[in-house]
Amino acid sequence: MNSVINTFRVADKSFDIHLPLLRITHDRVVFFLPSMVYDLTQQLFFRVNYAICGLCYLQPHASKWNEPNYQSQDLSGSGKPLEIIQREILNPIDMAHNEHDLVRLYDSLPSVSADDLIGHSWRGKILRTNHSVLDLAEWAIIRPLSKLGFGWGKRYRSADKGDPLLLNWKSRIFAPVPIWGNVDMTDIRWRGVPTATMNYDHQPWKDYFRLLSNDQGKMVLLGVWTHKQLAGGWFTLTLDAETPTEPS
Repeated sequence: MNSVINTFRVADKSFDIHLPLLRITHDRVVFFLPSMVYDLTQQLFFRVNYAICGLCYLQPHASKWNEPNYQSQDLSGSGKPLEIIQREILNPIDMAHNEHDLVRLYDSLPSVSADDLIGHSWRGKILRTNHSVLDLAEWAIIRPLSKLGFGWGKRYRSADKGDPLLLNWKSRIFAPVPIWGNVDMTDIRWRGVPTATMNYDHQPWKDYFRLLSNDQGKMVLLGVWTHKQLAGGWFTLTLDAETPTEPS
């Protein structure tokens, strides 16, 4: 297996091949798809995506964090200081987080603009709360795939072109999975503050982001995935400066 991985490593770091839908650098292979593939694929997976929407309404807790009365919501949660909550998220600890703590932390963080995300690839990590739709994805899909060397992330190529799911294998091969269609990036107000927002072209979903950390240029974002007024789960995105976002 390692011999296969090593075939994608070239000693010369200036090695860079540009093809219409493929980019090969000294240590990774990055795939791209034509726009029509996103539209066609999301139509083929319409029933799956519709079921995902339905699961949001079956969550044990009504995760409505952007209601008109959001400022009066009780966010005491576990009572942990924000610094500890932030440290637990940034450290590689396998734990379930209190969603009230995550919302409280989100409110305390600075906003980011869509321009901060555009032109970059990102590595993702789901933050479990033990009652979100993303928890199901973590246990049923993400963890089994991680044992095979797969990771996930997102890629924002431009303001109106992006990949809501970018799979990678051994951090060497990167390929978009277009089952949810294309996304665009704008700044939208959520919990009173405009911030970078990922909008799905064909799904009633949005991802909102705040800046969790930016130590030594390693930008980490706290994100929340929403279906209309419901929060369906929390996650982080870590900047992946090494993975190209364009084939040329």
